[in-house]
Amino acid sequence: MVAANPAGIAAAVAAAKSGAKVIVLEESAHVGGIIAAGLTNADIRKHGAVGGLYNEFKRRIVEHYTTTYGANSRQVKVCKNGTMMEPHIAEKVFRDMLVAEKNITLLQRQRVVSARVKHDAGERNAIPGKRIDGAAPKEFGPKVKLASITAEDLSNPGTQTEFRAAVFIDCTYEGDIAALAGVPYRVGRESRTTFGEPHAGHIYVRFKDYNPLPGSTGAADDGIQAFCFRFHLTKDKSNSVPVEKPSSFDRHDYQHILSQIAEGKITRFTQVIQLYEMPNSKFEVNSDHPHQDTGVPAESLDLAEENWRWPEAGPTEREHIFNRYWSHNEGLVWLLQNDPAVPLSIRNEASQWGFPKDEFTDHRHRPHHIYVRQGRRIWGEYTLTENDARPVFETGLPARFADGIAVTEFEFDSHAVRKYDPAFPMLRPGYFFIAHDPFQLPYRIMVPKCVDGLLVPVACSASHVGYQTLRMEPVFMALGEASGIAATASLDEKTEVRGVNVSAVRKEIINRGGVILFENTALKPEDL
Repeated sequence: MVAANPAGIAAAVAAAKSGAKVIVLEESAHVGGIIAAGLTNADIRKHGAVGGLYNEFKRRIVEHYTTTYGANSRQVKVCKNGTMMEPHIAEKVFRDMLVAEKNITLLQRQRVVSARVKHDAGERNAIPGKRIDGAAPKEFGPKVKLASITAEDLSNPGTQTEFRAAVFIDCTYEGDIAALAGVPYRVGRESRTTFGEPHAGHIYVRFKDYNPLPGSTGAADDGIQAFCFRFHLTKDKSNSVPVEKPSSFDRHDYQHILSQIAEGKITRFTQVIQLYEMPNSKFEVNSDHPHQDTGVPAESLDLAEENWRWPEAGPTEREHIFNRYWSHNEGLVWLLQNDPAVPLSIRNEASQWGFPKDEFTDHRHRPHHIYVRQGRRIWGEYTLTENDARPVFETGLPARFADGIAVTEFEFDSHAVRKYDPAFPMLRPGYFFIAHDPFQLPYRIMVPKCVDGLLVPVACSASHVGYQTLRMEPVFMALGEASGIAATASLDEKTEVRGVNVSAVRKEIINRGGVILFENTALKPEDL
């Protein structure tokens, strides 16, 4: 198992509960991925659409706040049944879930650097997977079986360990292990014609409007949606450290915000970023979209285009992108607190906020993970697209899959792909937000072309548009749990994971409180 993010934790716990012995390799010194790094406002609308280990996580969050502060406390109320929490509490709960399973061994600061595969002639070093954008080729090439991966101990550079297993699960946000093992993958946006998706390719759409505007060519490109940090802020002076001016601060980054301030369109700090209340006087921060009635804010924390290289980048380049994004994000808050062109009323409002002193204590109270909203997407045995949400004529509901093992219910939600264009003042290029009924995710999206012995529940098989509904952490946990159950079932059945009895996997998911079908709600006006 690679990556101790929510999907990886769910996969490990699910496999361990089935009796398998599990090794979890994590590159950082933390567990919990982006949730433990600040994404503590759960991206889920219909809470009955995800169950299983995600529900256990929520229960443990509520239990923590109840035990620590009392059942009638403000903390319990604000945590909203376990869907809102402090980052360090999220990490604690995730770590507790791993520790509770005696069959799990967690190894941190381990970076996977190579892989070996079995083939008809024996065993060899894996040939990295090819990037194949656009429509699927007629042939993907011969199959191999992932035999081992080798990881370097980042705490002892130069020390490497080979890990052999019957089944591997790649839970990295970027699909790094799949690519190392030889799985073909895609990055960027398909054209509108590739899969016949209305919102594919180069597109301009206003907030909560489904109609592409003139200039939307639908052409393919290398674009992925913008990243940002999901850091936390507090007004509690006894538990805060100040925002600092980054050494690489570039005022030009915020030219459009400064223009909207000068025009009087922005008059409050909270018009530039979104704030969500968490327990203990903390607020999670997110980038905001231009509102359809004002076009404010033109820019926010999302930094489009500068992350396009991230999915295929090596560690050094990713570190450079990470630092650039943090400089931009902290720089925006600093600007609103200090720049003389910002009205005093906004500066005073912004200056009330600082970083919580008790969060990210080993990282200067700044997040240790950036929000990778999408990385590689493997070519799997099924490709999920926008069309999978279309209602079937006979039922009026999306189609069911015979191998459906989870449900996705969040909107097709893509943040900007390209930087703000003043020629389109009410939107950001590449953004869309398309509501749909909940629909099933087939097991096949986790099963890669060409490589056996591997499941990929995060960087799974989908078009750019299709990925934007399933990229939410509760869904990743559901897919991770399904992959852990399937991996163990393949061992019991003595078969490859691509040939596992999915019916039995589905039954086991249900036995554990998971959800594989959710059709008891239709779109409501407030969903649109």
